[in-house]
Amino acid sequence: MSPGGVTIRLRTRFALLAASLVLLVASVVGVVGYLTLRHSVLAHAARTAQTEAARLVGLIGSSSDAQGDSLDITDSALTSQLSTPGLRVEVDRASGRLIQSTRTHSRARTRVTLPPAFRRRCLTHGSALERQASPAAQVACRRVGPAAAPLGTVAVAAPLQDSLESLSALGNAVLIAVVGGTALAALLSLALARRALRPVRTMALTAERIRRGDLTRRVDYRGRDELGELARVLDACFDQLEEGIERQRRFGADASHELKTPLSAIRANVELLRSWGGNDPAAREAALASLDQSSRRASRLVADLLQLAKLDREPPVTRTPVPLDEVVLRAVREAQALRAQVAIRVSRLDEATVQGDPVALEQLLLNLLDNALAASPVAGEVEVSLSAGAGDAKVTVSDGGPGIPADELDRVFERFFSKRAGTGARASAGLGLAIAREIARGHDGDLRARNRPTGGAVFELTVPLELRAPAMVRRREA
Repeated sequence: MSPGGVTIRLRTRFALLAASLVLLVASVVGVVGYLTLRHSVLAHAARTAQTEAARLVGLIGSSSDAQGDSLDITDSALTSQLSTPGLRVEVDRASGRLIQSTRTHSRARTRVTLPPAFRRRCLTHGSALERQASPAAQVACRRVGPAAAPLGTVAVAAPLQDSLESLSALGNAVLIAVVGGTALAALLSLALARRALRPVRTMALTAERIRRGDLTRRVDYRGRDELGELARVLDACFDQLEEGIERQRRFGADASHELKTPLSAIRANVELLRSWGGNDPAAREAALASLDQSSRRASRLVADLLQLAKLDREPPVTRTPVPLDEVVLRAVREAQALRAQVAIRVSRLDEATVQGDPVALEQLLLNLLDNALAASPVAGEVEVSLSAGAGDAKVTVSDGGPGIPADELDRVFERFFSKRAGTGARASAGLGLAIAREIARGHDGDLRARNRPTGGAVFELTVPLELRAPAMVRRREA
């Protein structure tokens, strides 16, 4: 949009630019060519006049006798010695009196106008050259005799009228060609720009339809050029946009569904307490216990949703040296209190320092341990291992549950995916593993799941080691 509020399309600007370039180049070529040709014509006429004047003066000198040149300069045959047709010759006395001149076809004499200053310069210097305006001609003058006692002058005029008329016609033709070529270039450029920018128009229409809600629209331009590359990038972005919006829709629907259960339980228990349950101690205690459990579940679900939203908006950016082995020990001690019926055993604990957020890393491990405890049977065991290798620290959490179906190994990290349950599983909204993977990726790491050949699931966390303080690969006692 221009400052005046007028919209200039890209193809119009392209056409104007192309026309401007054609106008500039054609104008420069035309002007330079015209001026070069004009200079050549004038220079040729000047050389012709000078050469002829010198030749005629030479004839006068070569025909001199011992008594002088007075007879030769008046010889009427002198003006018939022209070697180039069309020239006009005038022979004058030093005083300016005409001796003879060329005649036209009507036998009338034609004089070459010699301004007094031009004649004096010719007599003084021996020669002179001047362009005459009317009639247009290049006039060359040569002195006859010595400077001390000149006999007269010979002036030769090379007419320019026909040449100047031809140059004028050529200039008009060049002007018309430049204007016509510019207009033609603008029209052709506009047509070519419209065709070349057609994919851009398609991209704009596709983006507008997507903005209006049709997320299935794609550009589908497969050209092998920059626009084709841009179209492929845009289609990939549209795919991610559709996937993200669909994921948000599912996320909202799943969140509403998950919150519906505890809220319904809370509402039912409140109605119970307002009615007959308020007077029955056993019913009141049961209702209060159910209220407490439902409110805790709702609170945890809301907290998980808020954390996921925060991770989506801004992944962990805190980067401080974190002793990962100490974080593992703290997480193990805290998780053991969640379910005392399942033991947690640390099989390996290497010293490892990573760059990250200690609070977020501890929550990641707590989520993994909570998931493993929930999947393990009573009197079962959860095994934790931390090993430091070349550039990476690896934490594995293994449980004694039934394992994960092969088609769900990657889906367990999806939000609200909570099909897996062991004998001791508690109600879960399926957000813990999703949060854990987001935290891992926020630390430039990854979190994967697999099954053990002997049974049970294994979750494997990989995080880069801190470069400034390499890990000490040394076993610690758990």
